[in-house]
Amino acid sequence: MNKPLIGILPLVDIERESYWMLPGYMKGIEKAGGTSVMLPLTSDKETLRKFVNDFDGFLFTGGHDVSPSFYREEVSDNCGECCPMRDEMETILLPMVLEQGKPVLGICRGLQLINVALGGSLYQDLPTQHPSSVCHRQPAPYDQPIHLVELIPNTPLQKCLGKDELPVNSCHHQGIKELASGLQPMAYAKDGLVEAVWKPGSRFVWAVQWHPEFSHKVDENSRKIFRAFVKAAAGDSIFGADGPTSIYIKGETERKVSPRELEERALFKKKKEEIEKSITADPHTIDQVIQLIIEKYHGKELPGNTHTYRIQKEYLKESLITKYCPQLLEEANIPSLENIRFSKGMDPEEQKAVLEQMHIQQEIRHKKINEIPDEKFPMDYHMFEIFYGEGRVQVDIEKHWGLLGCSFSGKEEEMPKLKEISKDIMLYYGVTEEDIKTKSERFSSLVLELCL
Repeated sequence: MNKPLIGILPLVDIERESYWMLPGYMKGIEKAGGTSVMLPLTSDKETLRKFVNDFDGFLFTGGHDVSPSFYREEVSDNCGECCPMRDEMETILLPMVLEQGKPVLGICRGLQLINVALGGSLYQDLPTQHPSSVCHRQPAPYDQPIHLVELIPNTPLQKCLGKDELPVNSCHHQGIKELASGLQPMAYAKDGLVEAVWKPGSRFVWAVQWHPEFSHKVDENSRKIFRAFVKAAAGDSIFGADGPTSIYIKGETERKVSPRELEERALFKKKKEEIEKSITADPHTIDQVIQLIIEKYHGKELPGNTHTYRIQKEYLKESLITKYCPQLLEEANIPSLENIRFSKGMDPEEQKAVLEQMHIQQEIRHKKINEIPDEKFPMDYHMFEIFYGEGRVQVDIEKHWGLLGCSFSGKEEEMPKLKEISKDIMLYYGVTEEDIKTKSERFSSLVLELCL
């Protein structure tokens, strides 16, 4: 396994004007096979964007309460101390991380921050807003379990741990009130509080309310969570990122589900099994993606052995790698053109020399880019077809853009079911029809721009 580099969000001591780190976060990652680095406290977008490019995964840590302003509430008397600097940094960083598909693990506040950043809300104080006999804030020692959580069957966490119940430690006074639409629950406390979530359709976005950073020394389940995260960051193993076959309807634990809801869930399970039996995935290589782009946006098929196709492929590949994977340019030691510029007052001979230098560098750059092996380029375009009766749902997914399209066609009597399947897929990917339309238009615009 490659040794991934994990960025850890800093803990902050406002009174002492300092930021610091609990060793358990770093040791948990290091023992799982990763390298951990505490990030500086900053909201500078260029700096954060560089972190996202350079790091393989991000751990969102515990700490201060998330400001209620982020979920459109007034601060209550029982809300704890907030840290505006952390809120600002993390709500800027998280969307960047999700956009690039980098793995994320949230712990305690990390779970709450992810939920709020994706549109959910929190109980500002569990004892007053969600009274319960479950101990959510235990005394020391913090590495010992204090209550049980129920793991939802067939979710990534349940598959990873192989358990239906899990004893966990607990030290928090806030929790998820309204779950963000893009997240799905993986575990509940006995009082119905969401204790773990994941983001379907992502490479790896998990968050837990308990504290594996304290318990990993004595608890194998905590170590398994860190290992799953580090493996995902290394690209070796990914739990749960298996496309629309993992659709899961948000619900409560079996303990509180009504007979009617149980019946509805059984029907959904049957439908899900039918979908899984009929689903086919068609992954495309970069050659196929380029052929697809040429056919779709140039309106003609170009045989792969023609000079025109080879030229098109070379320039599309260069454009796509420059846009999506600038790190490949650095790895291949490909020269930049940024330092070769015209300046004011240049005479014609100097301008001619600059043009010649640019031409030579461009030729070298073009040649080296097209020597990069196709398998190193991570564009991953998939078309899924889900059949129901004589109808079908077509799903278009691209690794960097997520769900680009979800359309269906069939007989009139099949339409309600096909529409329902389509809605389930959008729920799985946490998007609306408007989101898909926007993404599709942006993707099309980029491809057109690259093809012209």
